[in-house]
Amino acid sequence: MKKIVAVFNAADENSGISRELAVRGVFKTARDISITFVRANRFFEPGLLKDADLLMISRGPGKDEVDLFSSGAGVTQELYTGAELWTDSNVRAIMDAVEKRGMGLLVLNEAIACGKRDFTDFLDIEPLEANALEPLWGTHINTDHPITQGVGKFMIDLDKQYAAVIKSSETVSLFETTAIHEKRQTVSGWALERGKGRVVGLLPGATAHAYHAPEYANIFWRAAHWAMKMSIPAYPDAENRYYN
Repeated sequence: MKKIVAVFNAADENSGISRELAVRGVFKTARDISITFVRANRFFEPGLLKDADLLMISRGPGKDEVDLFSSGAGVTQELYTGAELWTDSNVRAIMDAVEKRGMGLLVLNEAIACGKRDFTDFLDIEPLEANALEPLWGTHINTDHPITQGVGKFMIDLDKQYAAVIKSSETVSLFETTAIHEKRQTVSGWALERGKGRVVGLLPGATAHAYHAPEYANIFWRAAHWAMKMSIPAYPDAENRYYN
């Protein structure tokens, strides 16, 4: 059984719980994979990574703006803020688990805006500011890579367009997105190897809409298996709605 640890905030502006449900839906048929969600920064500690085969991380900088899990937060007139995730010790633990132990890493949307230069250097990218919520076209699919093989161009109804510039030729672009309103074209998926481990950046998914696009769900499924160095079974709900 492969173990995935997923760090999503249950109380963020784009509904972490809806994204958790969507991601769990992507892997609902994977009998050889278990997923443990960390719903607030206060619950993340490096010990979670000691036997993890993959870390999915979708958390931006700063403290959790709302901590639903603190004492008294269930029924309250007060706003309870949470903890910081991107401490130097947590960043080092994540990178060490990838490089030294071979853990896979899926870096999702706002995680590239964590503000930790050593981490974005580790991802081999320069992060760019996210656009407002708008429809996105997934284009320039790299059909030669196992993660995006067989996936056609796709539409995400509503999402933030996080963006990255790949810094070296060692890193492979998987696909780009076009922001429908702002017309920005940018790399939105990439893959590389770091030490014993594999790293994949997937920037769509700030909202649950991305995971409901069958083409992107297929990419997500394939990326997780690739990062864990597993054979990639066909995604059960794979569909190319617009282009082969």
